[in-house]
Amino acid sequence: MPPEKIEIFKSMEDWAEKNVLVHLIPVENCWQPQDFLPNAASNGFEEQVRELRERAREIPDDYFVALVGSMITEEALPTYQTMLNTLDGVKDETGLSLTPWAIWTRAWTAEENRHGDLLNKYLYLSGRVDMKRIEKTI
Repeated sequence: MPPEKIEIFKSMEDWAEKNVLVHLIPVENCWQPQDFLPNAASNGFEEQVRELRERAREIPDDYFVALVGSMITEEALPTYQTMLNTLDGVKDETGLSLTPWAIWTRAWTAEENRHGDLLNKYLYLSGRVDMKRIEKTI
């Protein structure tokens, strides 16, 4: 990247820290896919899965096509972090960089990964899609 573009990113670090990072939720407070799914450790897990499957039976096939596409996209988003980490001015070579851009990129990709995890588990539990075929396609 040309030095003048790197300079733009560098000059915006204070702004990003004050205006972007303030919106990040601490990881301890972030939702997790399991918050929205039957708890496999609970005594009522099988019943919860049956209820999920009953509700999923009512969802049109077209919706599941869209959910599969979304899952594939969301699960791939963390790999975009690798691409972002190659850009001068925003690199996170160690995965521990304290620059606002690196912190935001890690938090953003973690959030997107949770979306993919939730969709993957939901689709699996719904019994409505052939997960092995999807996994082979991915």
